[in-house]
Amino acid sequence: MAVASAAKKRHARPQMTNGSLAYDFRSLERQLEDTGRMEPDLYTAPLQETAADVISRAREHTKARVRVGQRLNPVIALGYTALAAMLAMLVMSYVQLAALSNSVVSMRSQLSALQEDQTALQVKYEQAFDLSSVKEAAEAAGMTQPSESQIYYIDLSEPDNAHVYQSQGDGLGAFLERLGERIYAAVEYFR
Repeated sequence: MAVASAAKKRHARPQMTNGSLAYDFRSLERQLEDTGRMEPDLYTAPLQETAADVISRAREHTKARVRVGQRLNPVIALGYTALAAMLAMLVMSYVQLAALSNSVVSMRSQLSALQEDQTALQVKYEQAFDLSSVKEAAEAAGMTQPSESQIYYIDLSEPDNAHVYQSQGDGLGAFLERLGERIYAAVEYFR
């Protein structure tokens, strides 16, 4: 078997055809449909590409393509302007949010410090009005309980009476004084 494949290789030439010698006219079209490109014909000699062809093909690929100038659509320009304004407002709102967050953190720390101060002051307040500590402080200052002879009771069962004696002045000075009192009373009423 190895001898048969070696004989095939020796006798195989590009011009040889195994099978039908009829020319297939659709083979090039099928090849173009299958691969998207056509191979050069075996019977024609390949064209020699000159250096000028290579350079011109390279220039075609590297040549800058010029775009036709277009007018700016005002709706698109307005849209981009609105988008830029919205982005600026978004950034500013994030800045405000960060500032508010910082102020909230500082206020919480102040609140915790004030709560600690309140607790300390509440303890001092309760100690200041502790009856046993007040009694000890009074005894230390030399104070004693009053005796029965030192206690006086006032009877407030009768209604209160007050008499105001004021001389009625006549003239411009008394009038201005009464006017000033009434203006002062009106101002105090509306405060």
